[in-house]
Amino acid sequence: MALATLWAGAAGAQTTVSGTPDQAVDAGSSALAQDGGDIVVTGIRQSIRSAISEKRDAINVVNVINAEDVGKLPDQNLAEVLENVTGIQIDRSAGVGSSVSIRGSSQNLVLINGRVTTPSGDARGGISFDDVPAEIIASVRVTKVPTADQVEGSVGGIVDLRTYRGLGLKQPLAAIRAQMEYADQADRYNPTVSGVFGRTFDTGIGAIGVVLSGSYQTQDVREDTLNVRYAPRTGVDVTGDGIADPYLAPNFVGQYFLRRHRENKTVSGSTEWQATSALKLFVDGTYVNQQNDGDQPGVFLQPPLTELPLTNARFETRQSGGVSYRQMTQGTLSGVQFRSTGESPTRDTESYLVAGGGEWEHGPFTLKFEASRAGSDTLDANFQLVAQYSNPGAGFNTAAGRISPPLLFDLTRDDLYLAPDASSPLAANLANPAYYSTFIARDNYTRFHNVENAQRMDLHWAADLGPLKSIDLGARLNQTDSRRDKTTQVSATFPGVSAASQPGLYRQAPTDFFDFTGDRYLGGFVVAGALTDDPAAARAAVGLAATPPEDLSARFSVKERTYAGYGKLNLEGDTFGMNVRAELGARYVHTKQTASGLLVTGGTSTPRVATQEYSYLLPDAILSLQPVESVLLRASYGRSLRRPDFSQLAPSAVFPVVANYVSVGNPDLKPQTVDQFDAAVEWYFDRNSIFSVGGFYKKYHDLVVTIAQPPVLRDEAVGFFNQANCIGGIFNPVAVDLTGAVGICTGVNQPQNQGDATLKGIEVDFQHSFTYLPGALSGFGVIANYTYQDGKRSVPFTVPAALVGGQSVTIPFGLRELSKNNYNVTLFFEKYGINARVRYTYRDPFLRTEATDVTNNLPLYQDKRSQVNASVSIDINPKFAVTFSGVNLTASPNKENAIFIDGPLTQERIADRRFVVGVRGVF
Repeated sequence: MALATLWAGAAGAQTTVSGTPDQAVDAGSSALAQDGGDIVVTGIRQSIRSAISEKRDAINVVNVINAEDVGKLPDQNLAEVLENVTGIQIDRSAGVGSSVSIRGSSQNLVLINGRVTTPSGDARGGISFDDVPAEIIASVRVTKVPTADQVEGSVGGIVDLRTYRGLGLKQPLAAIRAQMEYADQADRYNPTVSGVFGRTFDTGIGAIGVVLSGSYQTQDVREDTLNVRYAPRTGVDVTGDGIADPYLAPNFVGQYFLRRHRENKTVSGSTEWQATSALKLFVDGTYVNQQNDGDQPGVFLQPPLTELPLTNARFETRQSGGVSYRQMTQGTLSGVQFRSTGESPTRDTESYLVAGGGEWEHGPFTLKFEASRAGSDTLDANFQLVAQYSNPGAGFNTAAGRISPPLLFDLTRDDLYLAPDASSPLAANLANPAYYSTFIARDNYTRFHNVENAQRMDLHWAADLGPLKSIDLGARLNQTDSRRDKTTQVSATFPGVSAASQPGLYRQAPTDFFDFTGDRYLGGFVVAGALTDDPAAARAAVGLAATPPEDLSARFSVKERTYAGYGKLNLEGDTFGMNVRAELGARYVHTKQTASGLLVTGGTSTPRVATQEYSYLLPDAILSLQPVESVLLRASYGRSLRRPDFSQLAPSAVFPVVANYVSVGNPDLKPQTVDQFDAAVEWYFDRNSIFSVGGFYKKYHDLVVTIAQPPVLRDEAVGFFNQANCIGGIFNPVAVDLTGAVGICTGVNQPQNQGDATLKGIEVDFQHSFTYLPGALSGFGVIANYTYQDGKRSVPFTVPAALVGGQSVTIPFGLRELSKNNYNVTLFFEKYGINARVRYTYRDPFLRTEATDVTNNLPLYQDKRSQVNASVSIDINPKFAVTFSGVNLTASPNKENAIFIDGPLTQERIADRRFVVGVRGVF
C-alpha cells in the first residue's frame, strides 16, 4: 500500500488496495487515506493531508514528509527532502544537498525505520544525508523534542526515514521511475533509474508481505571555487602619518575547478510474516554503495611571507561585528609564487543495515523485540601533484627558478576577483608545459570502519487506569566500534620531472572559470590531470612507493558499550471540556568508552589508551491540549545528549603533509547535553491546511568547540623548521611547506568542552489548498514556513590583536550552523492532470567553524544564500506521467566570509544549474 502512495499521485490516478487501519505506520508511509478496510490514494493533497494528520496525532513536536511529497519534488537525496521542513536548513556541496541543520545544529541523528545507522567517516549522526536517494524513502519523520523511548544521540533533531513494508498489499505492485539530468557547468547528462516492487502472499502458515525497492544514480557535477586567505600586516603607512599601520591583506589564494563523478547504488527490502493473529515477524535490510570520484585542477598563489610589495593599493576602514579595522581592497601584488595543483579526491562508502524482530500481542500487552546490525566501510583518498611555474633555464628544478607574475586583487566588486596580470610578460607562458617543474606529490589513503550492533525490547501495556491510558517500558543494548587507518607518502621536492617530459600526467586547465561574472579569471595554465585514472603511473613517475606506508600517528579506534532503559506514562482525559494528553518519561543511559591510538616520536610508536564511563538521566514531559476541535496547544520539555565525534575522541594526531594546523583529538571530552523547552499553537482550519506558531528555548552544556592553538617559538630568529625551537603548538615532521622545507612548527586545532550556550527561536508553518476557488484556481496551494533563531555562547571570540593595533578586543560568538532568519515558500498546482511546484528557499549567514585553514585558522562564516527549484508532472494516462524539474535555477553563487559574520569575502563558489526530464509508471 505504501507503494501506491509514491506513484499513484504522480500519474494522477486513484488507486485502491486493501489493508487494515494500523498498517499505515507499519507500511512506512503515512500518505494514506482510509475508507473502511480500503486505502485510497489521491495525489498531493491527500499526501499533505495525511502528513498533517500524523503531525496532529503525535503528542510530541514532529514534522512529517510522506512519499508522495518526496516523489513530487526535484529532490535528489535525504538532505534535499528535509529542506521542506520548518526549522531545518541544509548545506550543499557542488550544488547537491550534503548536510542538515535542525534548529541551529548539525549534530543530528539519522535512523532508518527507527534504527541507528553508521557514518561514512569518523563523525557521529549516522549515514550521510547525501548517500540516501530520495527514491527509496516512503516517509520521513523529524522529531525535534525526543521522547524517552527514542535513541539518544542528537542535540538538534532525530531524522527517521521509513522504507516500504509489504503486509496489506491486495495485489502485486510494480512502479518504475527513469530520468535524465543535465548539469550546465559540467556539461554532462546524468541518468537515474529506480523501482519499487511488492506483493503479499496468502500461505498456509499466514500472510507474507515482501517489498523490494532500488535506485541507481550516476551524476557528474562541477563547482568552481576561489579562496583568498587574509593575514594582518603592519609594514605600510596607510594614513600618511609616518607610522606603519595594521591592515588585513591577502596572503594565499587557491582557485579550483572541481568535477565530481557520483555513483549511487541502493537496495532496500522487507519481508513480514503474520504468523498468527498475535504474532508478526519481520526482516529488513538496506544497502547503499556511494562512490565519489573527484578531479580538481587548480592553482596556489602565494605572496611573500614578508611585507608585500604593493602597487596601486587601495585601503578601506571597515566595520565588522562592531570592530573597526583596515583592509587592502584593491591593488597589484608582486613576488607571487605560482604553483598549479591537480587533485583527485575520492570517497567510496558501503553502508548497510539489517534487522530482524517481531511483535507479539497478548490482551492489553504488546511486546516488540528486535536485533540490528549497521555498518559502513569507507575509502577516502586523495592524490595531489603540484607543479611550479619556473624558468626553463638555470634553477628550473629549484624554488629559486620560480616565475612570479603580478597578481591583481579586487574586493570592491560584487564577486571575489584575483588573477595574474595577463598583460605582464611574466604571465606569457602559463600555458606552456616546458615552464612547469613538478614540485611535490602527496598521496593519502584513509580507511574508516564502523559497526553498530543493537538489541532492544519494548513493552506497551494498555493499562486504561482512568487517565493513565498506557505504560511503556523498554531496554536497549548497543555495541559500537569505530576505526581509522591512514597511509601517507610524500615525494621528494623537485624530483626532476617536468610537465613537458610527462605529457600523460599534465594537461591544460579550463578557461571558463567564473564565466557568470563577465570578468577574465585565471585559466589555461598547465596542471596535473585526473590522477585516479592511473595512480600507479603517477607514483612511479615521481618516485613514490607502489604501496603507501601506514601513518601510524593517525590510527585510532573507539569502542563503546551503552546500556539504556526507559519508562513512560501516557495519560489522556477531559478537563474543562478540553481533551488533554500528557506524557511523562525518563531515559537512563550508561556508557563505557575506550579510545586507543599511537603516539609516534622519533620513529617509535607508543600505545595510548583512554577510558571513560558516564551515566545520564534524560527526562521528558509533554502536554497537549485541545480547547476546540481545530486547535491544539502543545508544551514540552526534554533533555538530550550528543557524544563527541569518534575523531574528536582519538588520543592521536593527524599530521597533514602541508604546513596547515595539526588536528589533535581529546579523549577526555564529555558529551554535550541540551535542555529544551517548546510551546506551540496549531490551528487545523481545513483538512488540507494548518497554521502553527511555536517557540523554543535550548540550553547547551559542555559545548564542544574547536580551539586553535598557534605555534610558539623559543627563538624567533631560529625559525619554524627546528624541532627544538618549537615550544608551543606542535612540530609536524612530515609537512612540506611552500619553500620545500620538511618539518615545521605549526599550530594545533583541538576540540574542547568550552562553556555553555543558549538558543531561542520561533517557527511558523502555513499550508493551505485553495479548493474553494472557482475553476483552475482551485488547483493552487501554498506551503510556507519561517524560522527565527538566536543563539549565544558564554565564551566570546577574541579578535586577533595584530588586526586591531595590539588591543584585546572580544565580541559575542554565535553557534555553528545557526542562521537567524530562514524561510521557504512552495507554490503548487494540481488539476487537469498537471502537477507543478516552484520552491524558493532563503537562509541567513551562519558560522561554519571556529577555525579552519580556509581562513588561516580563524572563524569562517557562510553568507546569506537563496535558491529556486521547480518541477512539473503531466499525466499521459492513468499509469504514466512525464516529469520536468530544475534545480538552482537562478545559479546564485555561494559566498563565505572570514573572521566576522560580515567580514571580508574569503571564498566564493558557483555550482551547476540542473535540469531533469523523466517518466514514471505504475503497473
